[in-house]
Amino acid sequence: MKILFLIPPNSLIERYGKLAGAGSSSPALGILILAAVARRHGHTVSVIDTAALEMGMDQTLEQVRLFEPDVVGISSTTLGIFNASCLAEHIKACMPQVLIILGGPHISAVPEETMQRFLSFDLAVVGEGDETILELLDALGGNRPLENIGGICYRQDGAVITTPRRTFIKNLDDLPFPAWDLLENFPARYAPAPFKVKSLPSASLVSSRGCPNHCIFCDRSVFGTACHAFSADYVIRMMLDLYHTYGIRHICFEDDTFVTFKHRLTEVCERLIELKLDLSWSCLGRVNHVNAESLALMKRAGCWQISFGIESGSQDILNAIHKNVTLEQIRNAVTICSSAGILSKGFFIVGHPCETKETLEQTLDFALQLPLDDISVTMLTPFPGTEIYERAAEFGIFDGDWSRMNLLNAVFIPHGLTKEDLEHYQREIIRRFYLRSRIVAGYLGRLAASPAIIKGLAAGFRAFFRSVWKT
Repeated sequence: MKILFLIPPNSLIERYGKLAGAGSSSPALGILILAAVARRHGHTVSVIDTAALEMGMDQTLEQVRLFEPDVVGISSTTLGIFNASCLAEHIKACMPQVLIILGGPHISAVPEETMQRFLSFDLAVVGEGDETILELLDALGGNRPLENIGGICYRQDGAVITTPRRTFIKNLDDLPFPAWDLLENFPARYAPAPFKVKSLPSASLVSSRGCPNHCIFCDRSVFGTACHAFSADYVIRMMLDLYHTYGIRHICFEDDTFVTFKHRLTEVCERLIELKLDLSWSCLGRVNHVNAESLALMKRAGCWQISFGIESGSQDILNAIHKNVTLEQIRNAVTICSSAGILSKGFFIVGHPCETKETLEQTLDFALQLPLDDISVTMLTPFPGTEIYERAAEFGIFDGDWSRMNLLNAVFIPHGLTKEDLEHYQREIIRRFYLRSRIVAGYLGRLAASPAIIKGLAAGFRAFFRSVWKT
């Protein structure tokens, strides 16, 4: 079959608001892996990233007509679901014979409700889709029934039918590399967040799936709570492909559990040290999963920055959101990271359940005490599929409008606080953190070491000033 994978338009302004200049546009790795899987099994495949190409609706529809697909696959987050539906409606209007399949985190979290609200989607892939998409395409091509395909959602006689979730792929190494070659002008078309890379060009990778933690604001609908990972050999081969084929010089590992698999982490680092590549990398990590020995090895292997989910400076809040870490563990992780010569970034959230002005002040003080090099401060957002989405009414006022869920809009306001309180503390934490001599000097040092990032950092600083002062 001919299948076109579409990444719907979702502008930086829609995603980041005033912080658009500090935002990133990265390829959708899930889509690229699905495209590679379908291509390997004989289907004719194309990928159009409308957001990266800054394509309007007319341009997008023209490209769809030129490809003449049998099937269009669209991946969407909660924020982008309305844009995805609008795109699907336009495709249906001009090419009614095309089947439109929806995938991604949003549909996996609330499949029935999404299919009922958006009639433009014919089918949906729910959860991990790499094997599902193959079975689905084969069934559609052979005009066979769908009810025995695990992990899908479809319409039948006016009803929405959801089949049981399938088990997760046992050996991720069986998957092909993401189909980066199907992206137009990769990697030049994609701009990483200026604060998260050391060198250019850069690319993102996901080296594991699943998360065993139970933070109430995280959705685990796609890959579940059981961790499974690509092997060290696979990860190295992906990195080498990006390095040699596409000239990538910085890699951002986006999976939450990159440092969790200790044996694999050691093997990856040792291989990178042996290879002696001109390559830096950054990753995410939990504060209770790092130690001085592993950080020293990571530094030797080119690790430049680690981002930690800190969330709050109040232990009571950390306990309430099931973070399962302590303030002392956070202090220790950031301190040993600094001692190892690796930059650290802290993710903070304002507006947690049970949040008060006192806990917000504690978060502000904590952010200023830690030897962090960067921070991100977002609003607590009850995304579909999360525990807080189901329990929001217990703790505050929740505006469940999916189109406003970009982590920056105050869609959830805890009892006892106001929207203005949350916006004030979000700005204040960012402003007071960055307007310090140590942080300014750190950025000047980055510019001196990596002149190629000057343009991105300049845009990031403009976005910073717009965000911390009302305009």
